[in-house]
Amino acid sequence: MTGGRAVLFAAGLVIGPAAFLVLLLLVQRLLAPRRPGDVKQSAFECGIPQADTPWKPVNARFAGIAALFVLFDVESVLLFAVAPAVKGSLAGVVEIAAFAALLAVGLLFAWRKGLLTWQR
Repeated sequence: MTGGRAVLFAAGLVIGPAAFLVLLLLVQRLLAPRRPGDVKQSAFECGIPQADTPWKPVNARFAGIAALFVLFDVESVLLFAVAPAVKGSLAGVVEIAAFAALLAVGLLFAWRKGLLTWQR
């Protein structure tokens, strides 16, 4: 492929699915029935009458705990994935140790800031 054809091919790979998605959303918007009502607007709880309002404020600490979990989970998976590749290499061991030290500093920072304690 020449340079221009490759760019057009890559643009088609991006624009084609995006256009198809927009087309599907437009068709859904045109064909979907619009009959709002009290029953349809309420939250469904397995046929049981709603006990309380479904729109309660969520504690922002949930997001912090979730972000910390994802951060350390992904980084620990990365450590396990990289460890066999650097077997026998002193430079690789130093790099993994630096990465683990960086994780430890981040964990210590979160601990000192009180992000790991739920009750204050």
